[in-house]
Amino acid sequence: MSKDFYTAPELADLGYVSERLTSIFGEPDSIDGEFRWDTDTVDAVERDVLAPAARIMFDAFAPEWNKRVQMNGSNLALGWPQMKQMLARVTMRES
Repeated sequence: MSKDFYTAPELADLGYVSERLTSIFGEPDSIDGEFRWDTDTVDAVERDVLAPAARIMFDAFAPEWNKRVQMNGSNLALGWPQMKQMLARVTMRES
């Protein structure tokens, strides 16, 4: 059975900032007090918006990207590991 939705904790585990989920994925459905975002919406935002932006950022900052991430530390909302993970998910879905 395929997954129909993502919860806020699941998206946070994937590297997204909990406080910004609505601004990224839109208003969630609330079922029994739990916020849920439709899988199709999350997949589309990652594929059509976030992955292309991450690819451009990698090209723009490479090879200095790792140094910039280390210097900025926890101030980054979406860091190198999270972007790599998101790109891997998008690539896997496309294949």
